[in-house]
Amino acid sequence: MENKRNTEQKRIIMSVLKCADHPTASELYEIIHERYPRLSRATVFRVLGQFADEGSVRRLSLKGSDTRFDAGLTPHAHCHCVKCGKITDVFEGPFTDILNTRSEGGYIVYSTEIEFNGLCPDCAAKVN
Repeated sequence: MENKRNTEQKRIIMSVLKCADHPTASELYEIIHERYPRLSRATVFRVLGQFADEGSVRRLSLKGSDTRFDAGLTPHAHCHCVKCGKITDVFEGPFTDILNTRSEGGYIVYSTEIEFNGLCPDCAAKVN
């Protein structure tokens, strides 16, 4: 039987993840460790995996990046800066209808991943 308890550790990890900007598991651990040094790296990694497996968070596999995690479950795409690595949520655009599709070709769509790669405004300004 799976352990679905909402422990203090799980609440801490989810709370910090919701405030973080698409962190890797290591980055999230570093943020958490500063405030909660008794929370182990293994616990953070295990709980993140559990959250992703149960659908509480999104696991992002972005090109050229370690796996990242996103607590935002509202359908959206991501812009990924190929220079600095910044990731920005995108909720609007011509693809919005596709993200919110309930059925496509007979399929019931549960999730989709759309990733735009390019330069963020800061990196683009340095190029010009």
